[in-house]
Amino acid sequence: MIEKLFIKNYLIIKEAEINFSSGLNILTGETGAGKSIILDALGMILGERADYSLIRKDSDKMIIEGYFDFKDNKKVKALLKSLEIENENGYIIIRRDLLKKGISRNFINDVPVNISDLKDLGNIIIDIHSQNEHQSLLNKETHIGILDQYIKNEGLLEKYRISYGELKDSIKDYENLISKKDELAERKEFLEFQLKEINDINPVENEDEELHTELNKMENSEEISTALNSSIDHLYESDLNVIKELSSSIKELKKILKFDNSLEENIKILEESLVNVQEVSTSLISYNENINFDAERIEQIRERLGSLNFLKKKYRLSVNEIIEKAKEVAKELNIAENFDYETEQAEKKISEKRKNVYKIAKEISDIRKKKSKELEKNVTGILKEVGLESAEFKVNFEIYKTSEESLFSENNVLLASTGFDDIEFFIKTNKGSDFSPLKKSASGGEISRVMLAIKSVLSDSDEIEILVFDEIDAGISGKTADKVGKVLKKLSKSHQIISITHLPQIASQSDSHYFVSKKDLNKETIAEIKQLSGEEKVLEIAKLLSGDKVTDSGITSAKELINSAAQ
Repeated sequence: MIEKLFIKNYLIIKEAEINFSSGLNILTGETGAGKSIILDALGMILGERADYSLIRKDSDKMIIEGYFDFKDNKKVKALLKSLEIENENGYIIIRRDLLKKGISRNFINDVPVNISDLKDLGNIIIDIHSQNEHQSLLNKETHIGILDQYIKNEGLLEKYRISYGELKDSIKDYENLISKKDELAERKEFLEFQLKEINDINPVENEDEELHTELNKMENSEEISTALNSSIDHLYESDLNVIKELSSSIKELKKILKFDNSLEENIKILEESLVNVQEVSTSLISYNENINFDAERIEQIRERLGSLNFLKKKYRLSVNEIIEKAKEVAKELNIAENFDYETEQAEKKISEKRKNVYKIAKEISDIRKKKSKELEKNVTGILKEVGLESAEFKVNFEIYKTSEESLFSENNVLLASTGFDDIEFFIKTNKGSDFSPLKKSASGGEISRVMLAIKSVLSDSDEIEILVFDEIDAGISGKTADKVGKVLKKLSKSHQIISITHLPQIASQSDSHYFVSKKDLNKETIAEIKQLSGEEKVLEIAKLLSGDKVTDSGITSAKELINSAAQ
């Protein structure tokens, strides 16, 4: 759960600290006082897009901090472990600093993190239901995602995504091949010439570098041999050579050992040095014996380098790159010479992958149809709880069919990125009426309740601990609002709920009630957030019932509403 939210320099909020409780947390206040800002701030520390223009004019930096307790959340622990963030007690502090110059600094437990890390954490711990989400529910494209979220069939969906991606790649390769048919026919003679030209010279990997090294050695063989002879003489052949002197030194030092063995380690080092010098001397002698000036070989190398340089200059590539080019030319030439066979193989590959994709899509569709009945029953049940007694919710299934030839079509079914199911939520709100699409038949108040019902059902099947609702009460009032409040209260038994409302029926259900107001101070508008006491809560609900002019009867009604909610 979130225990505390600290906000500084965010629009009209100069500095505010909100201590949330478990259960149902309600925010009320006049329009424009800053209620939605609080929820936006919460979204921002969990990876939502930042708007730097919202930093207060008199400040260069906005600070938002959230204090969370997730002692028993295994997913949170796993994510923090992957980020190498210490979290022994399950307590998390998330901070986001936004600078006016467009810089965002993000921290989890004082460890710098990326925005993507905040988003990953946010996806695990919180579900923020904004006012815009009402409209997204009217978009049928979101419905299949909601059903899949309820089913929690991510393993099979990921398998489908991978297979579908492979099918797309195969189709793309095939289309590229077909588009090159005429070009390949025209290029065939040119490709044959290129391949023959390279193969006639037949370059070998790193050949030019090795030839340059050999040529350099031969051209400077006299100077190299002189230097080698001098070195060998000093090491091995002169009267005062290194080997002889080292041997003498070792022999003399060994005489001391019978009096003092402290020099034993020094003698070992000298003996090792002697062995090394002997090995080097032998190697140099062998190297010197193999050095010779071969005029014929020098001419061969120069001719070979000339041929290689011709290819390098013509193709503007290194020797190794020319070898790779020859492979590419050979491959392209093979396709040109065997175009019908290549297209046949590409079509066969597509067919095999398409059959596999269809098989997985069928498996997913069967699961969706089975689980959709469960979703329908659960959502319909909650719709009755929120005042839509005659409503029924339905998941309508169609199949993406196509009569046209398509490489994505199998058994006259079009395979899309989510399968072949064309899913849309239907509803009927009155007995005897027909089901129709949600976007055509639901009013604003009904849409908000359908969204609440779906959120409630999804919350039972996921591990998200915090649910946030920005004006879930849109378009409702009276008894319906009372029922919505009770559903929120019921939901708060298993989740921490934070909700903005204008309705007393919902506010009366709160475990903690916060009042957001604004005032003018020193020629600026500042928002204030206050957690209400029991008496203050009664007064605020009385205002929601009857307006700013509170009467004794309003107070009595507020108390009755609160007492009724507590039962």
